[in-house]
Amino acid sequence: MPYEALLEEYDALLPSLRRHGDRLVDELRVLLAADPTLKVHSVTVRLKSRESLARKLARPDKSYSDLWAITDLLGLRVITYFEDAVDRVGNLLEARMPVDFGHSTDKRRREPTEFGYRSLHYVCSMGAATPTELPERARFEIQVRTVLEHAWAEIEHDLGYKATEEVPAPTRRRLNRLAGLLELADQEFVAIRRELDSYARALPAQIEAGGDSVQLDRFSLAALLDCDEVRAIDRDIALVLDKPLGEEPFFPGYLLKMLASSGIRTVADARAGIREHHDVIVAMVKPYFAFAWETWQLSPEQMARIFRGYSLFFLAHVEVLRTSSLRLEKIERLARLYRELDYPDDARTAHRVASMLVDAFGTLGPTGTDVR
Repeated sequence: MPYEALLEEYDALLPSLRRHGDRLVDELRVLLAADPTLKVHSVTVRLKSRESLARKLARPDKSYSDLWAITDLLGLRVITYFEDAVDRVGNLLEARMPVDFGHSTDKRRREPTEFGYRSLHYVCSMGAATPTELPERARFEIQVRTVLEHAWAEIEHDLGYKATEEVPAPTRRRLNRLAGLLELADQEFVAIRRELDSYARALPAQIEAGGDSVQLDRFSLAALLDCDEVRAIDRDIALVLDKPLGEEPFFPGYLLKMLASSGIRTVADARAGIREHHDVIVAMVKPYFAFAWETWQLSPEQMARIFRGYSLFFLAHVEVLRTSSLRLEKIERLARLYRELDYPDDARTAHRVASMLVDAFGTLGPTGTDVR
C-alpha cells in the first residue's frame, strides 16, 4: 500500500488511539500502584507523530503493506528511579499484560563496544479491549527504563543520530565513555539505596546497645523518635495541649538543623537531654504557646494532632538557654539560633523574638531550673 494511504489511515485512527492510550496509561498506573514498595517516576503515553511515521514509511530498506506492522504507533513509557525496579516492572507486565514476546526486546543487552540508550521494550496486543474501530491485530509498545536511561534517550534523540555508523569516531569514543558512566551511576544509586536501607534497619539495635556515637541524620532521627523516653515526653506534651499524638514527625529537616545549631549532634546527646530536662521541657509548652498566640496567632486549637519529636524542638531551646545565667547572653544565643534557622530572617527581628521568648519562659520546672 502506498505510504500516503497509510498516513491517511493513521490520521483517521488518531482520535481512537488517543482515547485508548489514555485508558491504557490509567490501567498501567493502577497496576503499578498495587505494589506500594515499587516507586516509579512517571507513566506516560505518546502517539507517534505524523512526521516520524512518514519518515519510517519512506525508508528504502523497509516496506509496509499494513499500518499495524509498525508496533509503536501508540507507546507507553514507565520511568523508574532505580535500575533494579526495571525488572520488577517487567515481571508485572509479563504477568498482567498481553505481551507479544516475539516482537518484544531487551535493549539493555549490548555488546561491550556498543553505545546508546538502554531500555526494556514490550510489544503488547490490544486484545479483548481493542476499540471497535481498531483491528484485533493492533499493537502498542511499553518502554521501561530508569531516569538516567531516559535522560540518555532524550539527549540522544536531540543529537539526531540513530546508529553507531552515523557518529564520527572521536565522538563515538566520548559517547561510549558517557554511556559507561551512566550505567555506573545507575548501579551506584541502587547500591546507595541498599546501603541506606541496611543502615536504617540496624539503627534501633545499635541505639539500644548504647551506640553513643550515632550521629543525628534523617535515619537516626526516625529511630530516636521511637525511643521510649522520646515517646513518653511527646505523650506528655500532647496531654498538656489536650491533643492526640500523631505519627507524623516534626519537620525532620528543620529539627535536625535546630538540634545541630544547639549543640545536639548525636542520638546519645538527645536522649540524655530528654532524660535530664523532661520536666522543664513539659513546663515550657504552655508558656511557649501563650507567646506564640500573642506573637503569631498560633494556637494548639489549630492543630489536629501533635507531631512526634515536638519535644526535641523544646530540648533545643533548653540547651541554648541553660548555658548562661546572663539574660543578655541567653537572648543573644537564642537569636543566633533563629538566624541560623533563617527565621526570623533579619537580626533585629530575631533579637526581639528571642527577648520576648526568654521572658515568656521565665523560671520553669519543679527543680527551679532557670531559663530566664
